[in-house]
Amino acid sequence: MVPAQLVGEVADPGRIVDDEQLEACAATGGVVGINGVGIFLGDNDIRTEAVVHAIDCAVDVVGPEHVGLGLDYVFDQEELNAFLRDNRDTFPAGFGYREFFPPRFASPAQLPEITEALLVRGYREAEVRGIMGGNFYRVASGVWR
Repeated sequence: MVPAQLVGEVADPGRIVDDEQLEACAATGGVVGINGVGIFLGDNDIRTEAVVHAIDCAVDVVGPEHVGLGLDYVFDQEELNAFLRDNRDTFPAGFGYREFFPPRFASPAQLPEITEALLVRGYREAEVRGIMGGNFYRVASGVWR
């Protein structure tokens, strides 16, 4: 099941959690991670707007204190692409891996743009700090002792 806000916009519904799962994570104080992998943002789209839209969709369900950004960026794209080519059967058809080859990733260089876009959309500075890493830090601090 895909969050209603994302239906038709995300290329990989098999890897997207539904609203009930988002709410269950938030109910435990957890954080839902938004990645920057283009095939999961829709049509291999890595624009800042696509990343921020995914953040907005999750925030609409569970609030900004339960959303975090983890781009899943791969610095060695050649190594990744070789691995994907050599291991095609590892990645099931229909999940976007083959349709959008090579996969694209939002870059850490976009973090200032993402931050600015969230602020322009009306997120408070404390909420943006949480989304950009503070929420994960909060959970990790409480769990890893």
